[in-house]
Amino acid sequence: MVSFEDLLNYSLNEEKNKITEEFKKILSEMNQIIDEAYAEVYREYSAKITDLVNKNNDRIRGEIAKMEIENKRLISKEMDYWIENVKENAKKSLYEFVKTDNYKKGLESIISREVSDGSIIYCSPSDQKSISDIIKKKKISCKIVVDEKIVGGIKIYYPDKSLSKDFTLETILNQVFDDIRDKIAQILFGE
Repeated sequence: MVSFEDLLNYSLNEEKNKITEEFKKILSEMNQIIDEAYAEVYREYSAKITDLVNKNNDRIRGEIAKMEIENKRLISKEMDYWIENVKENAKKSLYEFVKTDNYKKGLESIISREVSDGSIIYCSPSDQKSISDIIKKKKISCKIVVDEKIVGGIKIYYPDKSLSKDFTLETILNQVFDDIRDKIAQILFGE
């Protein structure tokens, strides 16, 4: 026969086993809920962090692009400064060139070829006498007007045609300089 105590122990063990099984199930469900909640929070914050990182990367790329453009602008500005410096030095050398025999021969050639009776010649103050001598020698009837802005060379105006031709050294220098600007940049900057 089974004693009361054995029966009680058996009954208690049965209940204990049921409670333990229920507790294991509850613990397993709680762990699953915690794992799912953790995974959801992890996904949510991972997405937020990824979004934040992407936004910051886009902002940084934008800043880098702005800086590169600004850098190119500054470099271009500096290159222009040095190229203009070369041009100004070339312009200063014109003052020496107008004193040479080659210049005077070139001036006479232009006058012989381009100036006709009734023309108006604009020239520098230093060239006025030379031009006057050339037109007397060539027997051309024209007017000479001094232009303080001209370093060398001449401008010719044909009133009958309302036409003007510019043979000033400044204009020639500007045209030549514009044509070879890229070559000058290559020499100065290796580009």
